[in-house]
Amino acid sequence: MTSVPLGPMRFLMVFALIAVAEIATFFWVESRIGLGWVLGLAVLTALVGSFLVRRAGLSVLGRIQRKLGQGRIPGRELSDGAAILVSGAFLITPGFITDVLGFLLLIPAVQGLVYRMLSKRLTARIKGFGAGGQVLRGDWHDGTGFADSPRDDVIDIDGWE
Repeated sequence: MTSVPLGPMRFLMVFALIAVAEIATFFWVESRIGLGWVLGLAVLTALVGSFLVRRAGLSVLGRIQRKLGQGRIPGRELSDGAAILVSGAFLITPGFITDVLGFLLLIPAVQGLVYRMLSKRLTARIKGFGAGGQVLRGDWHDGTGFADSPRDDVIDIDGWE
């Protein structure tokens, strides 16, 4: 008998719980306002959500390009882009709970919270990966990037013989 790793099983359980909650919420709202209104509301949130996600996505893409053009790491912008991507997935999924989560992820303050959570988690993982055991200077989340780091530790292997 093979065992399923806990990670995929946990994901499937969360997915199933969300699906059950969405169905229950759909029927509860339908009993209050009627089937036509519920379906119209679902279509409206998908249309408004897709417009807002497109607009926010293009905005963050411009910010990423500007940061890269300045030689800086776009850590915050990449985090915002990930939040917008997840937001879009939530908003095209039919259901009220996922719509609320999707719209919340489009709010800059919520994106900032996601960024702080991601940066704290990733910084702990990145710290040990510097050259020669050194801690990386200019952590990905501080906005300074690595453009101003000294390059005397770089070895050109093309010129090595």
